[in-house]
Amino acid sequence: MHRLFVMSVDSLFTDDLPELRHLPAFSEVLGRAAVFEDVECVYPTLTYVCHASVMSGCWSDRHGVPHNQVLDPPTGDRDWYWGYSAMRVPTVFDWAKRAGLSTAAVGWPVTAGAEPIDSCVPEVWEADPEVVCSGERLSASLDEIYGGACTGGGYALYEAHKGMLRNNATPWLDEFDIACVEDLIMHERPDVLFTHQAQLDHARHESGVLAPEAFEAIRMHDALLGRCIRAMKEAGTYDDTVIVVLGDHGHLRVDYRLSPNVLLARAGLIDVDKRGVPTGWRAYVQSCGVSGQLFARDESALAAAREALRPLVIDGLVADVFEKGELRERFHLDGDFSLMVEAAPNYGIGGECVGDLVTPAGSEDYRYAVSTHGHLPFRGPKPPFVVAGPGVVPGRFAGARLVDEAPTMMALAGIPFDAAALDGEDLLAEGSRAVRVPTSEFARG
Repeated sequence: MHRLFVMSVDSLFTDDLPELRHLPAFSEVLGRAAVFEDVECVYPTLTYVCHASVMSGCWSDRHGVPHNQVLDPPTGDRDWYWGYSAMRVPTVFDWAKRAGLSTAAVGWPVTAGAEPIDSCVPEVWEADPEVVCSGERLSASLDEIYGGACTGGGYALYEAHKGMLRNNATPWLDEFDIACVEDLIMHERPDVLFTHQAQLDHARHESGVLAPEAFEAIRMHDALLGRCIRAMKEAGTYDDTVIVVLGDHGHLRVDYRLSPNVLLARAGLIDVDKRGVPTGWRAYVQSCGVSGQLFARDESALAAAREALRPLVIDGLVADVFEKGELRERFHLDGDFSLMVEAAPNYGIGGECVGDLVTPAGSEDYRYAVSTHGHLPFRGPKPPFVVAGPGVVPGRFAGARLVDEAPTMMALAGIPFDAAALDGEDLLAEGSRAVRVPTSEFARG
């Protein structure tokens, strides 16, 4: 049995690997790694849906996390799927605890309040320290936010390093998380440790897919990974650790924001106050970024919503409409929504209920920033899955899926699990779906 260290770099692409091969920490891992390129993602390609699949090895129709944010139109979906209670299937942490192993997670989505994680500092926040919610001003300090979300030794980690936080947003949050990770590696030496980094995703949302800020973020993540590697070497655990670096989803350029709820409001299916905030609804489209999930109170509301939204298809603003049956069959996705729409190229979907149907994209909300995700899994760049350490034979592979990552990691680390309980498979097992790709000198950079 070996230790397992997993670092997720949000919105890391396979296309980024040539850049990573010239950076010290990433190149150290890549030089001895099995690299699974262009991993098939989930739908919608949202961070929390992806990370729930990564840690469980299950598609979202089984693990129970269909979106980043919990539907609540009056608050702009203020609450996210932070809590581990949203998970309906076991995760790597559960399997590890059943085997008597120690576990930790820092900044990993959907882990707040997770009992099987011995030391957990989850990803959790309020979008703004003071949130205007239906006219009521709410506030929460970082101590209050983390106090109810950390488990085990997680709150002590938060207390030890909270001075690094100007607020709980990137890049300060990434620096804070790595300080907690270093502390864990040096003093607790957990058998299983997961962490999530988000600055690259933030940079791409705000500045564009290939903006200079994105490559600056990659260099920042390299430095943070380097700190983790140094901590493992100082703790004497490096040689016995399976190291995983992965991305979760791609990104697409967005030039325009499409607001289908404007049509639903005009059809009398959404009520708004003078500020344009929903006060009631019979049908509503929750933005997933490039896609959207249509919720309807009943069959009559669904029929009316279909009619109201039909011009989006006719005018080419929506490229695809997926019914629930097709979503389950093709994408293993289920939820309380009635159907999903996928925006046309260069469009993102917004949640506005008043104003113009189409407006320029902006950076004030990740769902319709100048670059975003939440799109079909076969569109745009795709993430890599990089594994190095004991038992790993280096090479390049194709054919991996996001749900295959958990069983592959657990098999390498020697964590017992019930393969029949997962949707994915061990990619390094004989006869797996993974296909070795010839490696040339040019491909190695």
